[in-house]
Parts: sequence; structure tokens; C-alpha cells
Amino acid sequence: MPRVLLMLAFLALVVYTLVDVVQSDEEDGGGIQKGFWIIIILLLPFAGSIAWLLVSRRARANRRPAPRTGYPAGPVPPAQYPGRRRTWETAESQADPDDDPEMRWLLEQARLKHEREQGAREATPRPDDEVPGGAAG
Repeated sequence: MPRVLLMLAFLALVVYTLVDVVQSDEEDGGGIQKGFWIIIILLLPFAGSIAWLLVSRRARANRRPAPRTGYPAGPVPPAQYPGRRRTWETAESQADPDDDPEMRWLLEQARLKHEREQGAREATPRPDDEVPGGAAG
């Protein structure tokens, strides 16, 4: 029975390391490609498995982990908002609406529209006006 357990542990070690090699990043191999690691583990199962575990753990420990921020992994960073300024506090605000070029343009457009409407009213004949050369009734 102990031999069976020992063989199962050995087989589990080899299967674990093979799966770990296949799922690992290229940087975890210590400069050796994944295919070579698989061949090493299959040809020298015990030594290859132990070598892979040592090399991959050291490579993973040397790699810097990504900084963890935010809930629940760490404290929530404070919100960063740009400084808000009120329109009456800015130096860009105009003192008089007539100084604003956009306002002057809008006023000019309104004046031109009013003149067009006045000209159209004066040109339209009224019903009580006499029609020149027409029949008087």
C-alpha cells in the first residue's frame, strides 16, 4: 500500500508540473522554452519536475506583481477632480454683454431678421388697398 501511494504521489507531481509548464508564461522557464521543459520532465520525471518547480518559483518571485488598488484588494484611493471654478470668478467673464462677440453677432442677426420682416410686411398688399387698373365695384 505505501508503494502505491508513493507511485501516485510521483505521478501527481509529474502531471502537476506538466500542466504548470503548459499554463505558465514564457518568463517562468528561466530562459528555457516550454517544449524543452516538457521533454526534460518526460525524460527525467523526478529531477525535471523538481527543477521546474525551483526555477519557475524563483522566476515568479522575482517578477514584480502588479499593484493592487481598489476595493476589496486595498484601500480606495481618493477621488481626483480638477479644480472647479465658478464663472463669475474667472477672468474670462465679460463685464458687459455688448463686449461679447457672440452676443453682438446674435443681436445683429436679430436686427437683420426684423428688417426683413418689416420689408415683407410693407411689400404685401392689404385687402382694403385699391388695386390699380382694377374693376371698381
